[in-house]
Amino acid sequence: MNIAWRYMRLGVMMSLGLMIGCERLETVEMPLVDAGHRPMILTERRALALPNAPPGTRFVRGWRFTESGSGLRIRPDGSTAWLEIVLLDSRERDLVLELAEDWDGGGGSVRVRAADRELGSFEIAEDVVILMPAGLGPGRVPIELEFSAAIELAGATLSPVVPRGRAEIVGTDIIQSGWSAVDFVRWVGGGTRLEGELIPPSGVPSDQKFSVAVDRGDGQAVTIFETDASLSMLTEDVWSFDLPLLNTSGLVRIRLTAEGRGAVGRWRNLELISPRSGAARSSVTVPEPPKLVVLYVLDALRGDHVGHLGSTLGATPCIDRLAAEGVAFTHHFSVAPNTGPATKSLFTGYGFLEGRRLAAEGPATLAEIFAGDDFATASISSNYHVSPGFGMTRGFGHIELVPLHHEQRDSIETTINDSAERIHAAALRWLEQQHGNQPLFLYLHSLNPHNPYNPPAPFPSRFVGDDPSPVDGRTETLTAIRSLELKVTPQDEERIHQWYTAGLAYNDAELCGFVDELRRRYPADVMLVVTSDHGEELFDHGGVLHGLTLYDELLHVPLVVWWPGRIPHRVIEEPTDTLDLHTTLRSLVAPSPQRPEDGDDLWGVLLQSTDLAGEPGLHFATAPGLRWAAMARSGRWKLIQVPRPRLEWGMGRGRGRTHEAEYLFHLESDPGEQNNLAGISSLEADWLWSRLQAWQANWRARQPQRTDETELDEATKRQLEALGYVE
Repeated sequence: MNIAWRYMRLGVMMSLGLMIGCERLETVEMPLVDAGHRPMILTERRALALPNAPPGTRFVRGWRFTESGSGLRIRPDGSTAWLEIVLLDSRERDLVLELAEDWDGGGGSVRVRAADRELGSFEIAEDVVILMPAGLGPGRVPIELEFSAAIELAGATLSPVVPRGRAEIVGTDIIQSGWSAVDFVRWVGGGTRLEGELIPPSGVPSDQKFSVAVDRGDGQAVTIFETDASLSMLTEDVWSFDLPLLNTSGLVRIRLTAEGRGAVGRWRNLELISPRSGAARSSVTVPEPPKLVVLYVLDALRGDHVGHLGSTLGATPCIDRLAAEGVAFTHHFSVAPNTGPATKSLFTGYGFLEGRRLAAEGPATLAEIFAGDDFATASISSNYHVSPGFGMTRGFGHIELVPLHHEQRDSIETTINDSAERIHAAALRWLEQQHGNQPLFLYLHSLNPHNPYNPPAPFPSRFVGDDPSPVDGRTETLTAIRSLELKVTPQDEERIHQWYTAGLAYNDAELCGFVDELRRRYPADVMLVVTSDHGEELFDHGGVLHGLTLYDELLHVPLVVWWPGRIPHRVIEEPTDTLDLHTTLRSLVAPSPQRPEDGDDLWGVLLQSTDLAGEPGLHFATAPGLRWAAMARSGRWKLIQVPRPRLEWGMGRGRGRTHEAEYLFHLESDPGEQNNLAGISSLEADWLWSRLQAWQANWRARQPQRTDETELDEATKRQLEALGYVE
């Protein structure tokens, strides 16, 4: 064993044995390999993979891919495109851009940057050979290519590459050999240490080496453990180590590396040992539920159109009044961009990767939980996705689907979106029928401001300009725009925006009257939760309607909790999501042990001056309509992956169609999500990747709900088609 290492290890072990008085410091042990994180396994590869491959040696973004009789054809989708390569030693390499055999272009050059280093310009002639200088690695290296002329490639290769090593997870152990790296990105508390063992191979060449390096956020990996002596000279069967990581709380990358030819080594008993924090936050006593709990969903309401969330449109004075009297969550997010999966998650507390229907058996819904506590339950909705045909009414004793008003105008049937008025009337009728002291749970789902953006008078005249225009907020108009059958100008886009806002203002005005009636009937005994299932595209990224992207215009929604006399006014800026809301409502009537997938219970922040604490808030979302598209976001970064089959990557439809398989946005500098940074290697971005892969794998392993794909009845189909849903 290396002598310097022997003494360093001794000092580490002594520091852990410190005593305070007569008591040893209490610690918390967490396995490094766990179900909540997916390590990134890196090996060198000669051929670049397609963009939907895991991080490594691959094309990343800025490319268009087509298939022809001669094979794959790759061209930049613009003047700039990005690659990513893995380098595990420091030698020089050649990156070769292989031109398509029948490409008849010529001339021009490509300017190259690698890991923020200028590598120069290279002529485009036959294959383009780009020298990768020594010292770019180790790890993932982003490559930026700026082309001065059109080019078509058949592929790209890296040469030479070290022999591909082996790295795999077996239980909580890691088997490793050859040239390979295994990256863990974890959030750790101050004073955390890494404990574990290495079982080295026996009878191996003297150049084989294993090491542990730590990146503490400055981009500089520091080696804290290394077998820098000949392994063949070792007399120990197991090397134990105990290594310091961070002095303060934060993200850290732990990289286990193997180098050289030889048999496998095994890392085992890898644990993060952290000092136990101070006194745990006192538990919160959830109040006794009120006489009436109302969960009120406005369909397709974007958060940025609500006054207390920053809008200047003046469309939501009622919601803003409720926010001023109750608790307003400023960064609340849906877990899906359309009604089906978003509502399934709200009802069950699970995120869903696929399917629109809720199975007949599975986790209890909110309605079933409230009914189990002797609540009378009712679901009143104008969206037929919240209907028995989709299994969305489990547990509701009263179910009412409220259609919209239709009228003839110039021999054309026009749909007036008067959903709010109709569901309020239906809700008040149901409330009048309830007698005695039985508590009530009422789920209301308004179809405003969802399309058709055509509310009753006088709201169009208040928000829509007087200029004559054939462009309106009818569903037929919006679907024609999405399918590229109707071209629109910027003025047309603004007019559609105005129609959407008019629908929101109509619902808000109707809500004021409904809330006043609730105040009269249930003074100080009603809890009202106002939120949305998802947002809406209004040309932010070129598209309209919803369901086919994971941008924030579809995920950022309002959340207001209003319970006069019981919950004081407060503004919560910490991010929250649909699963947090489910957990909070569930615990109001049925406190139960936490499930692994549960969101945060928000009663602590609703009733006290406590904040959500711990590691950075992390939230997931999926778009089942995009075939396994999923998103993870933290406070500053957002990662979207769209690994659709064949070459059909990307989000959106029509003008909003994109073609990348991965998107990474730095939300602080790019809140509009316009600058895709996929492929860069940062601690927080890699942490999102780790957590997103684990979240998807855990969902598939649990499969909490099997989708029951029974045929819809014709009436439901017609209602969905009228709302622009393609069956």
